[in-house]
Amino acid sequence: MEYIIESQLTKIRSIQTDDSFNFLFFSDAHFTSTSLGTEIDVINRINKNIELSCVICCGDILGNSETKQKHLDTAANITKLLIQASPSPGLFFPVKGNHDDNSHVAEHIDNIRHTMLPHEHYDIMFKHLESRVITDKENSNGLYYYYDSSLLKVRYIILNSVDIPYIRDSVNIDAWKYSGQSNYAYSSAQLNWLAHTALSLPDDDWKVLLFTHVNPFLQGMIGADDLAKNSDVLIGIIQSFQSAMKWSSVPTYGDFAQNVQVDYSKGATNRILGLFYGHTHSEQVFFKNGITYISTWNDWPYKPKSNPKAPERIIGANSEICLNVVTINTSLNKIYMTKFGAGNDVDI
Repeated sequence: MEYIIESQLTKIRSIQTDDSFNFLFFSDAHFTSTSLGTEIDVINRINKNIELSCVICCGDILGNSETKQKHLDTAANITKLLIQASPSPGLFFPVKGNHDDNSHVAEHIDNIRHTMLPHEHYDIMFKHLESRVITDKENSNGLYYYYDSSLLKVRYIILNSVDIPYIRDSVNIDAWKYSGQSNYAYSSAQLNWLAHTALSLPDDDWKVLLFTHVNPFLQGMIGADDLAKNSDVLIGIIQSFQSAMKWSSVPTYGDFAQNVQVDYSKGATNRILGLFYGHTHSEQVFFKNGITYISTWNDWPYKPKSNPKAPERIIGANSEICLNVVTINTSLNKIYMTKFGAGNDVDI
């Protein structure tokens, strides 16, 4: 692996210009208490040799644990290691995935006692960012936020596609009505925060990067199982922003009620550099209505059966992990994903 790391570092240096920047992106690591943590060593190495703006894991940072306490302990340990490996001051940006709350354990039976709740999730995995990012003041445990790089004039927006209400099932009070494992959603509070706060940029020269876990649409997606509720509203917001248009959602009601109206008609167009996601365990690139959507192979060393093009994974070999250094050249409108681990480099 040593030669490959050096060779990839050399490649990244060769594509740097005054108009480019880098961040490290990976997804679906499914870390457990027995994970080897090879990723941590490689992230450390990359961070010491390449200027990174941040490290982002696009959800399913954690696998499932037998007990809640074991899950909380694993979350704390992994978060500490990733913070230490990330650019100073601890710029590790977690994204909530559907496995991260541990609600899969005894799902529909008595999973309440196994679940890491949003306030616990925040305190363990997000609190280190408290003074560095902007959250929703009215929903501090929403697990969505943004970070501004004033030097780059880039806003990193982290979304929560598992923003569900944790309410007891009316029949089985020991289980959740909605489980983070199987129910995905964007709340109205989050969508309005995105539309009116996160996408309110300092000026028209600023650009946006979006990150979420669950695939934003289904068409053409390999490995997708479902959509997050209100995904259509998310798409409506970001497409309107990209095209500098007015738009209104069709209001809905119930546990996932939403109502969003936006007017971006006085702003610039083409300010979204890309939307990155995980969940599908597949690497795909889509161009839809002026927006680039990008996913990557799961970091967890398992070859998904849903995608015949998925690379073989061997523990102890280069293919054990899947990390990407994303280099974005704003003047050339190019995105490069340089691989450390499984898969091939991607130029977009």
